[in-house]
Amino acid sequence: MRPNNLSFPLSGIVLLPADSDALLAAALAVRRAVFTVEHGIPQSVEQDDLDHPGADCAHFLARLGGRDAAALRCIFPAPGVVRLQRFCVLPELRGLGVGKAVLTELENRYRPAMRRVELDAKFRVEGFYKACGYRTVSEIFLEAGAEHVKMVKDL
Repeated sequence: MRPNNLSFPLSGIVLLPADSDALLAAALAVRRAVFTVEHGIPQSVEQDDLDHPGADCAHFLARLGGRDAAALRCIFPAPGVVRLQRFCVLPELRGLGVGKAVLTELENRYRPAMRRVELDAKFRVEGFYKACGYRTVSEIFLEAGAEHVKMVKDL
């Protein structure tokens, strides 16, 4: 399910499908800055076979005031389910509402066709997702060397 251009006026944030080589490269650069540089996850683990144009997923790049700010991708593991992956906001832009705005826009976009959003959240940011209406549905587990929990939100 490939989304149309998404934009919303909240704080000047624009969410773009990263469906061109340039936008996908920008989204992957945001992910690399957060996951590889900040968190030390090897790029060979952070990127996989879904990180290329035409992959069976939807990549997104969020911009704040024209500046790349956040990235994520969505897969569709079952009818009515969207699974968020690799969601990140650049460290210097956290606390400005970027993450919440991106989640809200994605939920609004997928609400007509999807009944549930799923994600694996790092345990240390579980509170952020809870504040956005997600609920924890697993015990803590390790993924890429970090503690995670599975979270869901019914749309």
